[in-house]
Amino acid sequence: MKMKKYLLGIITGVAIFLLAACGSDPRKDFTKELFSSKGEEYNASSFKMKIKDLTYDGDDGGAYVKMIASQLKDMSIDGKYAIDDKKEMMKMEITANLFGEKLPFQFVGNADKYYMSTSFVSGLMDLANSFGYPVELNKSELNKLKGKYIDLAKAGDTLTSGELEKKTNPIKNKMFTNAENSKMGREIKKLIESFDKKTFTKDKDVVTHTFTKKEIIQIMEKIDEVAKENKDYKKSGDQKEMQDAIKSLKNDLDKMDIKISINQKTKAFDMEMSIAATDEEKAKMGIVMTIAVTPEKNSSKIKMPSKKEIISQDELDAILANITGTISDDSDVDLEDDSIDYSDLKDDPEIQKLMDEQLDEMIKQIEANPSAITEENAKEAREGAKDIFNEEQMKKLNDALDKALKAGTV
Repeated sequence: MKMKKYLLGIITGVAIFLLAACGSDPRKDFTKELFSSKGEEYNASSFKMKIKDLTYDGDDGGAYVKMIASQLKDMSIDGKYAIDDKKEMMKMEITANLFGEKLPFQFVGNADKYYMSTSFVSGLMDLANSFGYPVELNKSELNKLKGKYIDLAKAGDTLTSGELEKKTNPIKNKMFTNAENSKMGREIKKLIESFDKKTFTKDKDVVTHTFTKKEIIQIMEKIDEVAKENKDYKKSGDQKEMQDAIKSLKNDLDKMDIKISINQKTKAFDMEMSIAATDEEKAKMGIVMTIAVTPEKNSSKIKMPSKKEIISQDELDAILANITGTISDDSDVDLEDDSIDYSDLKDDPEIQKLMDEQLDEMIKQIEANPSAITEENAKEAREGAKDIFNEEQMKKLNDALDKALKAGTV
């Protein structure tokens, strides 16, 4: 499965969502709210994002995909942000709710610098512990991180594979700065108002439209067209990225719908994005993701970190290097063990049906080529399957492996 298809879809959807964040014809009602939902009345918002559904109808790994999908449905991202337009400053707090743990991220920045709080370190350790990998950082080292920030532009080697890109994004500047009055905003607004009038609805105070794949491509092509007027657009590589994204959206995604609803009174904003694609094995996969945004007023001042509150990449690396495991010598927990607990699957009838089908296919392959089975790979197969298959399934697998090994010695 080419997961880039889904990443492309999500990125495109969020881009259109950000564009919006920034008795009449319902199309004009919709675009009016779309481009004015971020106004002087509100300078902050809270938001929640989650995966509503994930489906996969392929034979290979179907049970595992279903298990992962079930876990993803319990995950979410909550956050809030505030903007000071006059000082060109912003702050954002994000909490990722993963596997029962909370992973916090805090950002603050202005037109020149962006910083991230080091509070994420303790969250990562809690997450590691929840997976059975006990790690700790001594109190004195943790205290060194308390209230500290790192410069995102200089923390690339720690947080990514290299230094983070420092250049500004000309598309972002054109799209999201004063979107209603910019040429980009005017052109996109004009385009949206040309879409089929019947697809725009108004129910009391809520205006709604579902952007189709065709309409999303038209919007992206219009963004590309207007952005070309910026001489840095092509130089930065953004033009190629946009054109590649348009091509991939046309060819790789079977479906992409983005439903947007905006409350004209409260300015509350809801988006539901549905993506579907078919992989090389003709298996179909679908994702439905939702984002809900509630505008708010922020009266507190946004404060940039002081020099004393900023630590360098070297300092962060040195502190992270002191994270240690807390496993005693007689512990049976293996830090290198990346196994997953499949015990819940053994009680799920639907999952077990898929497991039976996969086991039958596995046994067919063993019976068709018994000479390929050796003592070594048979042992590996048994070890790998014992946590996944139930007792009856393991007996069938063991019988098939024993039969193949016996045939190989004749």
